[in-house]
Amino acid sequence: MVARLRPELLALSIVGSVVLATGIRDAPLANWDEATYAEVVHEATANGSYLNFTWNGEPYLKKPPALFWMMAGSFKLLGESEWAARLPSAVMGVGTLLILYFSASAVAGRLAGIFAGLLPLGFYFFIARGGRECATDPPLIFFSVVAIFGLTMARTNRVWLVLVGPACGLAILSKGLAGFIPLAVVAISTLALPGFSPIGIRALITQSFIATTVAAPWFVYQAITNGALFWSSFVKQETLLRVASHLEEEPTIAYFTLRTFLNEIRHLWPLLFPLAGLTARTAGRGLIPTLLRLRPALMVWLVWLVVALSAACAVQTKLGWYVLPALMPVALIGGCILGAAFTQRNPTSYYCLPLGTFAIAMLIAGTPRRWRSIEQFLQTQRDRSRPSAIMGTQARQLAFERGGGELFFAGASMPTLVYYSGLHCHFVSAAHPEFELTDLGGSPISVRYHELVIRTADGEVTAIGNLDEEWNRSGPYLERMPSPGLRAGLEDR
Repeated sequence: MVARLRPELLALSIVGSVVLATGIRDAPLANWDEATYAEVVHEATANGSYLNFTWNGEPYLKKPPALFWMMAGSFKLLGESEWAARLPSAVMGVGTLLILYFSASAVAGRLAGIFAGLLPLGFYFFIARGGRECATDPPLIFFSVVAIFGLTMARTNRVWLVLVGPACGLAILSKGLAGFIPLAVVAISTLALPGFSPIGIRALITQSFIATTVAAPWFVYQAITNGALFWSSFVKQETLLRVASHLEEEPTIAYFTLRTFLNEIRHLWPLLFPLAGLTARTAGRGLIPTLLRLRPALMVWLVWLVVALSAACAVQTKLGWYVLPALMPVALIGGCILGAAFTQRNPTSYYCLPLGTFAIAMLIAGTPRRWRSIEQFLQTQRDRSRPSAIMGTQARQLAFERGGGELFFAGASMPTLVYYSGLHCHFVSAAHPEFELTDLGGSPISVRYHELVIRTADGEVTAIGNLDEEWNRSGPYLERMPSPGLRAGLEDR
């Protein structure tokens, strides 16, 4: 019924699907997250174990299970492939666009909803981490948006609270501590915003209990069954240390998160023109009526923006995509600004309408270049992962010919080697350019740094290849050029 009444929903779904599904069939899955998560789900489906996850044969407790369960369903339904691995992320991304549409249209009209649903398609981190790549961020963002939507709707109809608690719980199951952002927004809004105080503390406690009921069983199960490993891996390394310390090799500058956030939203500068038009007559004809109509939802979105951005800034491990939750309220506010510019009545419409049209024209004009930049960056990530994926595929073929085996790689962990080989891989950190690998017969074999070898069941050791050499054959072209001067010259072109 809704789809028949609102054809823009179909159009938004198509546009979102085209943008977010572009390249999801492309091989290989990228180091590190994509190949890691795909291998976790591969081993889960192979072993029939969907609570005790493993990676490379070892227990894996670094991430909550929501994404893995979705990917497992995709693998079971469609078969295992790059496309099936990334499909749940793309579906969650399109779902996020639709919920943003409903959120904005409920308070500012259908035009505002359309713009709010389209604006995220200009954010690099939304396209990459929020929909196109196999990552834990798409379910986090989707369930967060659902929870905030349910909260804004519950102000006038408490039935919508049915969405809030479960969505908050699923957000926690998607990305752990980051999943508490929507629950924090719900708590602050209910306790501090006048428009939402009628919801009541009792309802807040109820929704918090529901969120806990949804999320807690998995965490309790892991704490009981995996004990020390759960606390050291998930709680300490993946949660506490990321909040309290730098995990990067080189700590980033203090304002990295704010700079990343501003870089993500700076292409929205044309929205300043319709915003200026709305503020031109504040005596009841422009901004004031708009703010009065939007005030309750706008306050929630501003709380959401502050909480999400503050959380990203507070985390000492600085990763660019940590700003992604803060981009969703920006899209909602931006969509409402554009929607208001096109729905003003005379005389304000005389200048708001052309200013809004100009803003849209500028955004559309800059979109192709922005999408090309995003696509080039994503392609570079895949190109950088191709050499190790090729070596993994070669190892798989050799193992098939010789009845199995195990791999040894002289270097840091490479998830693509594990995933594309389908074999257990020992990653040996060599202190010297060469080290010795002893086969089952006791004969030492010299292995160069970044070399991959396979040891079959009868003890025979065979070299698969060297990652540095494979990089020069199949890695990113500019990054494998022998001459730094030539590389710089090509980059300048």
